[in-house]
Amino acid sequence: MEPGGHDIEVHPGESLIQAAWREGYEWPTLCYGMGTCTACQCELVDGLDNVSDKTEAEHAMLGDLTRRRRRIDPRRVRLACQLRITGDIEVRKPGVRIAENQTAERSGP
Repeated sequence: MEPGGHDIEVHPGESLIQAAWREGYEWPTLCYGMGTCTACQCELVDGLDNVSDKTEAEHAMLGDLTRRRRRIDPRRVRLACQLRITGDIEVRKPGVRIAENQTAERSGP
């Protein structure tokens, strides 16, 4: 994942944001995975063929956003809370970081 080079393993049936939370990352969000905001949106850099189709929530929430951001291919802008993955992908999402409590656990005493 860009930036930061994070690798997140997504289990079958999990959304990208659920996998990030399970692995101890903080992912920007306002609705906490309900598909009612666009704060978790990310850009697919690679692996477009390895993701689920957009959900109705994504079409509703991202329609206006992708029209305003003309330089980004609308197929590549996705909501991490709705995105299901079937193979390797690479996404760009600024602001994703290891949760503070995870940082302390990973660094040890």
